[in-house]
Amino acid sequence: MRVWGTVSYEGEPVREGQIVFFPVEDTQGPSTGAEIREGRYEIPQSAGPYAGGVYRVEITAAGPARTYTPNASGTGMIVEVRDQYIPAAYNHESKLRVEISSEAEENQRDFHLER
Repeated sequence: MRVWGTVSYEGEPVREGQIVFFPVEDTQGPSTGAEIREGRYEIPQSAGPYAGGVYRVEITAAGPARTYTPNASGTGMIVEVRDQYIPAAYNHESKLRVEISSEAEENQRDFHLER
């Protein structure tokens, strides 16, 4: 089924991230997901989760890029990193669950995350 919605963290839209639906309980079918762009995501029907299934939701998002030098002297290779800012309670430790409806218009799933 098609699933779409919005994702915000502490009242602000998640600018860039990932949302993944993993089947749980007796749900058959693959995991599926989409990119989050400017607080919105959409999984098309062709790639969407199965109707009637229960899915665990993981949401990740990285902050702005920063650079550092990994060696103690501050010289050498410069590495660019982006830190995960969404708490683990919403990704690898997520307890978020959704049931996917067989009625397409009922599959808007919005996530308003707080620290």
